Amino acid sequence: MESPSGCRVVTEVMPTWRNLWTQRLRWQRGALENLGAYGPTPTMLRYWAQQLGIGYSVIALSSFWLLIIVTALATDQWVWFPFWLSVGSLFVVDRVVSAWRGGWKARLLAALLVPELVYDVYLDVVYIKGILDITFARNATWGHVARAAQPTQETHRAQPREVSEVSS
Repeated sequence: MESPSGCRVVTEVMPTWRNLWTQRLRWQRGALENLGAYGPTPTMLRYWAQQLGIGYSVIALSSFWLLIIVTALATDQWVWFPFWLSVGSLFVVDRVVSAWRGGWKARLLAALLVPELVYDVYLDVVYIKGILDITFARNATWGHVARAAQPTQETHRAQPREVSEVSS
């Protein structure tokens, strides 16, 4: 299946952390439930790899934070490890290059790296919650965001509009 070239997809920006949690949990559960429904087919191989990668992220990022905390508690002074500083610097450069088109604010945020690591922990927690909900057969909720009223079909019919065709 292929989307037409004129197809545009828009993701709604969530106004609160609670709304973001509901959206991300819905997406995560949907991905995991689809894998369970379709199994390990060649078509689903990429999605299996993505979900296994997220599972690895849960383990690796949790271990990273745990080791940082243990190191900080076990030593009298902070120790800088050149090898890990260089590895971390590569991540920072990668993130800044990835955010380059977003302007200087996006580059600055990417250079800080900590906000992204915190958000990654957030997504890892969503992943774990999704797995637990599926495991214990908990019902999923949709969680629409209340928005201002949109024009009705009657309003659309009354006003002239531009019609565009999508060729397939």
